[in-house]
Amino acid sequence: MADKRKPNSADDRPQESDRQFLERSNVGTCMKDVLGKIIANRPEDPIAFMADYFDSLEEQTSLVARARQLIIMTHHSRPVFDINVRMAYETLQKSKCNKKLHGVNGTVYNELIRALCRDFPTLVMNRLLRKIECLDFEAVTYDVFKSGVFTCCVLEDYLKLVEYLFNSLDFTKTGKCDKAVCDAVLEQLKTSLASNKTDARKIVESGYNLGPDGLFHVLDKAMKRDTHISTAFTLEMFTAECCEAFIAKVKDARDQRSAIKVKKLR
Repeated sequence: MADKRKPNSADDRPQESDRQFLERSNVGTCMKDVLGKIIANRPEDPIAFMADYFDSLEEQTSLVARARQLIIMTHHSRPVFDINVRMAYETLQKSKCNKKLHGVNGTVYNELIRALCRDFPTLVMNRLLRKIECLDFEAVTYDVFKSGVFTCCVLEDYLKLVEYLFNSLDFTKTGKCDKAVCDAVLEQLKTSLASNKTDARKIVESGYNLGPDGLFHVLDKAMKRDTHISTAFTLEMFTAECCEAFIAKVKDARDQRSAIKVKKLR
């Protein structure tokens, strides 16, 4: 008699281990976080502290989702984007974490930043976070908040362009590009990003370097080179190199905070 069970039923799926379940559901991370805060704060009633923590965590997640939705409603190049960012900032200020703070709590800000770049390659996201994340318990000013949000949105567009450029260089359509060709394009990109944007002549030069004529010139030279060792770049490798050049130009959040403090003192 034939087995009439439906394919891919719950019984047919491989059972995940306890550790896999905890990692998938993010429970382990949440428990480590709350235990770390209990140890650091030594509350008189740890159970009540945990209850309050998870209540605020649920509210915080909801507020971050709303703030993210406001930010992604329109492209960062449109004037209304600034209005949406301000609304997102005011939304996050409603969090219980913001009591007695003149700004958005660092933990809430960091969660929003992570939500905005969650689809980035892990290596790129981690490098960016090292630049724009803030301390958990500090008050994030609007200027720092807006700068971090804007950077995430611009980098998202940049990643799409990097992928498009890689596919254009993948002449054989194998998912790999000649290293000499990639190196030539990367050098052109780094030269453009390193240009002094306050100098009008340099701005024009940067535009030429990344324009069709400038890229054609460096690609033509690269392809004419007599290389005995043929190596290749994958999209992941090419993206990492391109984003390294981009992130190097991003202002460190710590430097921005210092600049704001100096400005206030004057």
